[in-house]
Amino acid sequence: MKLCTECHWDGWDRVVDIYSERSDKLPEYINDPENYKIIILEKGSLEIRSEGQTRVVKAPALIGLSQKDVLDYKILQGIKVCILFFKPTVIRDEFTYERIDSGEFDEAWGTSIYQDYILIRAVTYSTSVCDHVLEVPLNALKRLKELYTAAEKELHGQKDGFWPCRSRSYLMELLFYIVYTFVEAAPNNEVSPEQDEFSKIAEYLNEHIDEPITVETVTKKFAINRNKLNDIFMKQASMTCHDYLLNLRLDLAKVMLTNTELPINEISSRVGYPDANYFAKLFKNVTGRTPSQYRGK
Repeated sequence: MKLCTECHWDGWDRVVDIYSERSDKLPEYINDPENYKIIILEKGSLEIRSEGQTRVVKAPALIGLSQKDVLDYKILQGIKVCILFFKPTVIRDEFTYERIDSGEFDEAWGTSIYQDYILIRAVTYSTSVCDHVLEVPLNALKRLKELYTAAEKELHGQKDGFWPCRSRSYLMELLFYIVYTFVEAAPNNEVSPEQDEFSKIAEYLNEHIDEPITVETVTKKFAINRNKLNDIFMKQASMTCHDYLLNLRLDLAKVMLTNTELPINEISSRVGYPDANYFAKLFKNVTGRTPSQYRGK
């Protein structure tokens, strides 16, 4: 089974190492040793066994698997899943399995590569598959499915020559969403009311990163005044809510600028700035480089 997507345009022999599949079961090649997998459990429940642990996973949930993970499972209740198979090299050529498994990547490689590596770690952070499960709220399931569907449409539709870049970009945005919503902004075990509020707001910002939301949008949504909002973000993230959203958007833009050839105006729109000129000015003010200069570094 070729778990990749081939170009169906005449005269093109392009192959992208991403494969999407929707199903009411887990395919027999779910433990394929050549690919990572992201499984969105939309319906039903599974029992997973790994490293002497047993865990019941109920929808909605997300399961990440590396190429070495073996999913030992039993279906407890009829399932519905969306699965993305991919090789890490689809994000960066440097991300071979040998290098990732050796733990070779650290800050010394440079900020851009290390930040992309953090996205990959969302799938490989633990030896037990039971710990690769993220229980997600319904609003997060909606966002996960939106990004999955966007990648799927590019892989199947191939409407223009940017489909390889665009499908990769949606995979990266999906990983970005997982990391910044469920890892970076996730509350600790002993969660305080402020930590819980911060996590909910950070999740909301990430879910709506492509929309023209503002601090005023957030204060109305969460019935909180601006001072209290910024106090929470300063304590939890050492920056204001405005700066947190700005950094979130620009970090995602950097990932796309570095790893795709998508037009800058499309990237601008994807991170919540429909005015590409404004985006370019903002990007330069923060990074010291224009988007084009950053892409060409």
